[in-house]
Amino acid sequence: MSPKTFIALSVATAVAVAAAAFAVTRDRGFTPVAGAGDIVFPGLIDRVNDVASMVVDLPGGRVTVEHGKNGWTVKENDDYPARAVKVRQVILALAQLKLLEPKTRSKDKFSKLELQDPDVKGAQSKRVKLFDGAGKPMADVILGRRRQTLPGTTLGGVYLRRPGDDQTWLAAGGPDVTDERRDWLERKIIDIDGTRVKKVVIRHPDGETVTISRPTPETKDFVLENIPAGKKLISQPGVNYVGEVLGNLLLDDVRKSADSFDAQATVTADIATFDGLTVQVLVSKRDGKHWIRLDASATDAEAKTKDGKPVADEAKEIIARAGGWTYQISDYAASNLSKRYQNLVEDKKSGS
Repeated sequence: MSPKTFIALSVATAVAVAAAAFAVTRDRGFTPVAGAGDIVFPGLIDRVNDVASMVVDLPGGRVTVEHGKNGWTVKENDDYPARAVKVRQVILALAQLKLLEPKTRSKDKFSKLELQDPDVKGAQSKRVKLFDGAGKPMADVILGRRRQTLPGTTLGGVYLRRPGDDQTWLAAGGPDVTDERRDWLERKIIDIDGTRVKKVVIRHPDGETVTISRPTPETKDFVLENIPAGKKLISQPGVNYVGEVLGNLLLDDVRKSADSFDAQATVTADIATFDGLTVQVLVSKRDGKHWIRLDASATDAEAKTKDGKPVADEAKEIIARAGGWTYQISDYAASNLSKRYQNLVEDKKSGS
C-alpha cells in the first residue's frame, strides 16, 4: 500500500478526530492542557511504509509481525503469513491516534483502564511497538480499554499511556488490537465450494470407511453410501455439511510440520471434485486439539475449473500454500472431516 493510499484513508479519520477533541473539551468544560489535541506519534503518518516489524504484547503472550520477501509473517508461528490487512490497519490507526483528555496518574487505578504494564500478573493491557528496517523504534504505546463512542465522532476511542509514563490519556481512534493470536494470522487454509465436490471418503484407522457422493454437480444433496440395514439418516444437512467441509476452512493455530502423524490415530479424508481436483486431509487429535495436514493433486492434467483455471495449477497452489504446515482447526470442522456412521444414522422406528 503506497503512502498516498494511507494518507487518503486517513483524511476522514483526521476530521472526525479533530471534531472529537473539540467536542470533549467543550462538552465537559475542560480547559486545554499540555498535550491535549496532539498526535501521539508525530510524523508516523508519513512513514507508514517504513514500518518493518511490529511487536504486540497481549495478555496471552507476544505476537511479532515482520515484513520480508514473503510479505508480512508471524515470527511465533514459524513465519506463517500474517493477516496483512489487519497489520496495515493497526499501523494506520496508530499513526492517527490523537490525545483528547488527560486521565489519572494513579497506578492503583491503571487496572480499571486496563493500562497496567503488560508484564504485571493479570494485566489486560496491550503494548504495541513499531520498528523500521534498521530496528529503530517508530512507536511504542500501552493500549487499554476502548470507548465505543465519543462526542462528535463515530470512531470511538481508547485509553493509553506511554511506557514509563504514569500519565494516562483518552485518545480518539485507536487500532483494533484483539486478544486472539489467531486474528493476526491469515486464517483461510483452503476454500473449495461445496458445489464442486463429487465425493468424500473418510477412512478411520480401525477400518471404518464413510463415503458420501453426488451423481452430478446440479444434485443438491449428498448421498450417504452403504447405510447399514435398519438405519436411516439422522438428517440430510448433517451429510451435506461433510461435502462442504473445505468451504472457507479456517485455522485456529499453525506450525511447521515437524513430525509425522501416527497412522494408528489419524483419520484420512479424500475430497474429490467433479473437475478433477483431489484434496487429501489428515486429521489427528493431540492434547485435546485437532490438527490437520493437506495434500492436493489433479486427476486430469488438462482439466479446468468452470472459471477456466487449470485444475493442475490449483493443486500446485494448494501444495505451495499449505504444504509443510500443520493446522489446528475447530472441533466443528474436524468433526465433519472425521464422521462415522454413528454420527450420521440412527435406528429406523418401527413402521418407518
